[in-house]
Amino acid sequence: MPANARTPLRLAGALWALAHAALAGGPAEPLARLPDTVARVRLGVGIVGTYNPAHKPPVAFAASGFFIDEHGHFLTADHAIEPIAERKRLRTLRVFLPSDGGRLGHPARVVARDARHDFALLEVQGGDYFPLQLGDSTRVREGQAIAICGFPFGLQLGLHPSTGVGIISAVCPIAVPAPNAQLLDPETIEALRAPYNVFQLDATAHPGNSGGPLFDPLTGRVLGVVNRAHIQKTKEKIISSGISYAMPIHLARPMLDKALKPKQQPTPPGASKATTP
Repeated sequence: MPANARTPLRLAGALWALAHAALAGGPAEPLARLPDTVARVRLGVGIVGTYNPAHKPPVAFAASGFFIDEHGHFLTADHAIEPIAERKRLRTLRVFLPSDGGRLGHPARVVARDARHDFALLEVQGGDYFPLQLGDSTRVREGQAIAICGFPFGLQLGLHPSTGVGIISAVCPIAVPAPNAQLLDPETIEALRAPYNVFQLDATAHPGNSGGPLFDPLTGRVLGVVNRAHIQKTKEKIISSGISYAMPIHLARPMLDKALKPKQQPTPPGASKATTP
């Protein structure tokens, strides 16, 4: 065969090899490595609830959540904290961990809340902390593989976190214009005036998954916080779709930076402040 006749065959063979290599490292790769990622992520998640021996039942479930540092700071959904605060039961706030032998949980206190984006930051006392790393959710793309972890239906299924997989099916606004003025409540109006994007998922999140991490199946880095109740208030005025959503983690950064910023030590009386020459 002439040399010039071999050129198209070689080119076709090279293209096939490249396509095969791309597919080998494509969508199948995250799922192939998911078991190792889940083994790490599940150590960092827990259940937010309350414990009061005078109540029946003494333990009440609120939402899922996860540790973000080795100091016991724990991120969850604010709509789970709101009814506890309204009932003035924050003293009974607890975080229950899969690593616990008992069911009394660990005392927790509220450090910061962001009602607009539905985030709450807690500080947990006691227990083992396995913090999850936060990723860059500003670079998330539609069609990207993701996984979620949390406690569907809370303590009813025990302290055993459950994982689901899927993709980012849409990056979309938190609210859409209503077909008539009667559907424009204050929350929707505020969301339309100061819009931001949320993640729509094809992974199934059940009641109880809210507050849990949405993460990269390859790295385990958190890209968002699973959320249904809060987002559905403004996004689904006419229908109840059952679609799952998540808040991008970069929306929590201002609250976290402000709450976790090292506090400047006050200058002792009589001491002069250092100046730059």
